[in-house]
Amino acid sequence: MKIAVLVSFLAVLIVFFFVAQIPITLTSDEVDKAVSEAAAASGGMMDEALLTQAVQLSVEKLEKGQRTRLKYLASAYLVIWLVFVLYVLQLERQQQELDKRLAQLEQESDDT
Repeated sequence: MKIAVLVSFLAVLIVFFFVAQIPITLTSDEVDKAVSEAAAASGGMMDEALLTQAVQLSVEKLEKGQRTRLKYLASAYLVIWLVFVLYVLQLERQQQELDKRLAQLEQESDDT
């Protein structure tokens, strides 16, 4: 059981490592499409260059926030798994002590 818990913890750690490395970005085509839609919705009263700059700055700010939140989520999940693993290891140690004590009691009862 200890091995299964440790393997699952390592698997979760590896998955979060790779998820944290994935860039969360919008392509320039998606930005251009958003700018075109916004310009069309405004009836052509907005400067597209200014709008493009505003959208790109907003996207960069949102992506930075998303990466930060993803790191916090991964950190919290790993801490929870670490606490769980330590709890399972503690339970296993207690179970071994109880098994030893039970074996001693059985041996004492057989001797009497």
